[in-house]
Amino acid sequence: MSFLTPPPPIPEDKIVRAERADVVVVGEGLSGLCTALSARECGLDVLIVTASRGPVGRGGSVFAAYSKVLAEHGFEREDLDRFWLQELEGASFLPDQRKWYALLNNSEEAMDWLTDILRAAGLDVVLEDGNRGDRDTPTWMPPCTHAFVGAGVTRAGVGITLAVKALEERFLALGGRVLRSAPARQLEKKGGRVTAVLAETAEGFVRAEAAKAVVLATGDFSANPEMMRAYCPQYAPNFTADGADYDIGFNTGGGLYRGEGHLMALWAGAAWQRTWPAAAMIQGSRLGSNLPYGSHRGLRVNIRGERYCNEDMNGAYTALTTLREPKGRAFAIWGANYARDIRWRAHGGQRDGPDDTPENVLKKWADQVAAGTLKTADTLPELLEKLGLPASTLDTIEHYNAICREGKDPDFHKSPAYLQEIREAPFYGGELNDIRFFTVLGGPRTDAALRVCDADDEPIPGLYCVGSMVGDMYANYYNFRIPGQNYGACLTFGYLLGRSLAK
Repeated sequence: MSFLTPPPPIPEDKIVRAERADVVVVGEGLSGLCTALSARECGLDVLIVTASRGPVGRGGSVFAAYSKVLAEHGFEREDLDRFWLQELEGASFLPDQRKWYALLNNSEEAMDWLTDILRAAGLDVVLEDGNRGDRDTPTWMPPCTHAFVGAGVTRAGVGITLAVKALEERFLALGGRVLRSAPARQLEKKGGRVTAVLAETAEGFVRAEAAKAVVLATGDFSANPEMMRAYCPQYAPNFTADGADYDIGFNTGGGLYRGEGHLMALWAGAAWQRTWPAAAMIQGSRLGSNLPYGSHRGLRVNIRGERYCNEDMNGAYTALTTLREPKGRAFAIWGANYARDIRWRAHGGQRDGPDDTPENVLKKWADQVAAGTLKTADTLPELLEKLGLPASTLDTIEHYNAICREGKDPDFHKSPAYLQEIREAPFYGGELNDIRFFTVLGGPRTDAALRVCDADDEPIPGLYCVGSMVGDMYANYYNFRIPGQNYGACLTFGYLLGRSLAK
């Protein structure tokens, strides 16, 4: 793996000036800003070095086990012990449990801290709607996902840019400093300790010296093909290799960053995380979905017209099951009665918002038909022809309808609540081809104190990391069962690390 070979040191005559601080944070996303502001509030001199032109954010769902916001909305504190353990089991017990439970145990304090900051900036913190129902199913979500609205943003789950701008404003108001458009290229060590970051600017290299710590918060490595083949080979072909836009916003496919922070850590002696392969964050099609983070829970078939799964699953699972079918293709089929037979909750809604109406659902389908993402017909044979599915799919539909009338699924044991017969024209169908590859989670080996470690699990003095590059926090894939878990970790670990560095 050629990327493991460190580049030659940057010549001294290329370094135009030095900046000094107690803490140098590399990256200005949510995790970097939370670390920087938390440390600055505790009196440390903090410099953010960022390749971007300003604070960067994507999405906007942030998990916290409890918060003043939940209390204000009348929610009692959820007992999440069993749920948290189930999710750990779903990750094959590969995550570092010290970090896994640190998020659960400290997220309330961190969210209340952030809420105060955002409210002071004139923003509102709301609760994002999630999937409801039987909490023992793989679709239930705890009501713990926070989102930010204001300044023209009304939809939950997309307001992270509001939060990072408010965090930066407070950081600067408290005397923090930011060096922008300055991608970090190398770390410097003295006596085994990481002491500085060399960042490239239009004038030349700047040496950002850190008396206490260098904190890497540089995002993912999904736009680095060689790293993807080494650490996330199963999804490497699905990410593009651009990765040149450090200011990229909400990304619905392809790669984000080239793993500069990961590489600098490896060149400084860090080991890679134990969890392999790295967890990709994937979301599948919401076509015909009745729940916020859901996917179509009626009949799904592959290109052979065969039903292939228990459809009671979220969008991330939908993507994974679809990718494993012949040619990676699958379809959803339903009747007009589906709009009335089950409860509809729109993605991006607030927790206390109203249900979607059947009339509005039918209108959305009509709009999707007009846009070409959905097909409709007055008969099922006509619909199958439009979808390009074999005529034998009609047998699959008839068998599925018989199961629905019986109210029991002997094939895949789906919940009776989602056994909705395909009985009323017009009929609808579409390909579940909206598979989005957002990012890749994981990186250098990281202990519970967020210190970057070597192959002997010894911390490299002076070097820390936060955000999506923290090693051994996620495994298998990111399934969105805990919406905002990644941003919750960015917030919580950044908040904790800033205060820890001040002690």
